[in-house]
Amino acid sequence: MKTRTLTVSLVMLAIVFAGIAKADDDSGKKKRSSGKKAKQAEAIFDKIKSLSGDWIATKGEHKGELTLSVRVIAGGTAVVETEFPGSPQEMITVYHLDGNKVMLNHYCMLGNQPRMRVKKGDNDDTLVFEFAGATNLASKDDAHMHEGKLKFVDQDTVHSTWVMFKDDKAMEEHTFEMTRKK
Repeated sequence: MKTRTLTVSLVMLAIVFAGIAKADDDSGKKKRSSGKKAKQAEAIFDKIKSLSGDWIATKGEHKGELTLSVRVIAGGTAVVETEFPGSPQEMITVYHLDGNKVMLNHYCMLGNQPRMRVKKGDNDDTLVFEFAGATNLASKDDAHMHEGKLKFVDQDTVHSTWVMFKDDKAMEEHTFEMTRKK
């Protein structure tokens, strides 16, 4: 009887420890959606990850002045873009997956933090971002970045357009051609 109780107790203990070990193994795994939309989102996110490096505006607004530093962080789950690094105008945009969507949060010098999601672009080389809300924005009438577009010309050239809204309509458009620094 004692042997049987001991055997049952050891088996139960082994099951508990196996469950704990399995839970610990799973805790470090990426939680991702599956299916066609998730695969499309991952392909888009991989395209954004390919921007990793340092960039400079070679055409358009702020030519030669605007620099970007793009880094893949958090085990490949986020991309941080730093605009005007080290200057008073420094801003950060963080791109990430949210299930089967690609999202961005823009930490703007205006003091608000717009969120945008990727919607289908004109083609595979164009990403269109649409407004999906914001923090620290009293109303859509306040000035904020509302939409954007990235067009991948080649691995070292990207056309970037960002539209600021005020009073719930387009106020100004910022267009740049960014070239990867070599």
